[in-house]
Amino acid sequence: MPTEVRSARIAAAYLLTRTFICLLGLGAVIWGGFALPVFWQQAAASGVASAILRGHTFKMQWLSGATRQAEAAEQSAFCNPTALHNAVVLRLDALDKAIAATNQTLVDSTYGPLYDATRRALSCAPADSFIWLALFWLDAGKHGFDSDNANYLRLSYALGPNESWIALWRSRLAFALFERLPTDLADDAIDEFIKLVDTEKLYPETAAIFVSAGSTAQSRIIAHLKTARVIPRQIFARTLQDKGMSVDVPDVYRPGSERPWK
Repeated sequence: MPTEVRSARIAAAYLLTRTFICLLGLGAVIWGGFALPVFWQQAAASGVASAILRGHTFKMQWLSGATRQAEAAEQSAFCNPTALHNAVVLRLDALDKAIAATNQTLVDSTYGPLYDATRRALSCAPADSFIWLALFWLDAGKHGFDSDNANYLRLSYALGPNESWIALWRSRLAFALFERLPTDLADDAIDEFIKLVDTEKLYPETAAIFVSAGSTAQSRIIAHLKTARVIPRQIFARTLQDKGMSVDVPDVYRPGSERPWK
């Protein structure tokens, strides 16, 4: 009798185990049916977004398709920081193309969804320096520079101080508004520019930013270049000379700078 009871218990346990495994498998199939299409859509959008940040360009129809795929993340009730970040990158590139094409209708129809996307992304990942910078650009571009959007720029500096791919765009924006920046943001812009020079990799980019900056910003950059390392400082000065701009970079020899009697 004990043997029969034991056998019955083993059979019951076996049946329960099989039932559990079957239910688990069924749940996985159902989850996969819902999740896999979303996953592949987000993977495609992520690939395009990554390529954009590396400098690749896409035609508007390709970009529109990737943006539609990213909308799944925007409409989801779940917080997916990476997918929402990618959605902002895609929409930002679409707006940039609309501006370049001087298509005001397209600019107007692209701006609102992008602005909403940045807000949604920040509600999910408030430490994303790039998204704060995007929000600053959007808000300052439409409403003008003010104390509110200055805080967006301030947060971008604070949350992403050592990310050169963000810093290049941030420097272009900051120096375009340099005369209007409060003291702390002007100091941040100068300090970040010197760090970019010190990377020893971004000489063409930093030289282009310097050339496009106003005279006040250029004077401050030159004064602070003495804090950069010698070799980066020399190469930066040479890059400016190659662009036809000769400046007195501290402790860097400039051809033709000697007085005639020397």
